[in-house]
Amino acid sequence: MAPSIKIQQFRPKLSWNVYYSPGYQSYTYLQRVGGSNNNLFSQRASAGFLWQMSPHWQLIANDAFSYSANPFDSFLTTPGTPTMNNPNPVTYYPLTQYTLNNGLMTLTDQLSKTDTLSFTGSANLRRTSTYNLLTTVPFYNLVSYGGRAAYSHRFSPRLSLGAGYDFNSLDFGKGQQRSGVQTISMTGDYTIRPNMTISGWIGPQYTSTKTVACVPELVNGVIEIVCIHYSSLWSTALGVNFGWQRRRDSFLAGFTRSVSDGGGIIATSQVNSVNGSYRRMFTPKMDLTLSARYFHDVSTTVSSRSFNNFFLNTALTYKFTKSLNTTAQYAYVHQTQSNSILLGPTNYNTNIVGVSVNYTWDHPLGR
Repeated sequence: MAPSIKIQQFRPKLSWNVYYSPGYQSYTYLQRVGGSNNNLFSQRASAGFLWQMSPHWQLIANDAFSYSANPFDSFLTTPGTPTMNNPNPVTYYPLTQYTLNNGLMTLTDQLSKTDTLSFTGSANLRRTSTYNLLTTVPFYNLVSYGGRAAYSHRFSPRLSLGAGYDFNSLDFGKGQQRSGVQTISMTGDYTIRPNMTISGWIGPQYTSTKTVACVPELVNGVIEIVCIHYSSLWSTALGVNFGWQRRRDSFLAGFTRSVSDGGGIIATSQVNSVNGSYRRMFTPKMDLTLSARYFHDVSTTVSSRSFNNFFLNTALTYKFTKSLNTTAQYAYVHQTQSNSILLGPTNYNTNIVGVSVNYTWDHPLGR
């Protein structure tokens, strides 16, 4: 049970919104001897605004906070569409208590009718507890920040090309591993037909990493304990997204290859991701969504350490009234790991079934 409240206001040059949802969770972990019961007062909150500073300048900012131990949150997030700013939009939540905070701010300058310049800054915080068997995931706790500067020119109503520079800093486990990721990319967007679009990016990516892990090494014929390791990697970042829609149907598909936090399972990783989703509206009140995503993550520091995740999700939504709807959901997850730091089996499968009822009450607060 998680009631929520959202307040938003629209003005000619400024719009803002705040959201808050408290809830009570009772979670039993059966894989421990005798089981383990945990109760939690969960919270979700967000705030944001859009400010049209002048006819050519626009500022957008959002911040979202989550505190939960719901295992359904681990997998029932519908995969998003990858972008250059966020090539890995799904976060892996281990089955444990976690805290997430994501902040994003973008300043855009419309230089002309065909030219756009934008600056984006982001900050992320991710923490977990250790009340179940996942007690050795130091790389899951993450503090990161980043920025992007991008330019785009529209050559025609169908074609836009641009370039951008990205920087992202990743700090896992309070300094156990720190990485800086820099990317220079060329971007493109093309409208094939009014209902069909394709976009992509490609460019060089440089990653420098410092890892604190004490291991024996042979130095000049003598075995020494080395605790700080430095590494660097040149790679290619690329991605492509395809979208198609009709009055009752829509389809999205994408592929990305980029260095990112890899969901925190094995720290800084070369992530290859394939995703697809299909939505069908049967009637004005009922629609079906099918989505799938596959990740292949390989550590940038230990090539034998990898993590694979296959996620399948289907959701059927029925709208009783404008304010009341219900959703039946099924998810299947298959995970494999190699030379990982996680405890437990190297292969993991789960089937999750859920039903939710949502009621929304909208009421203007007046002037």
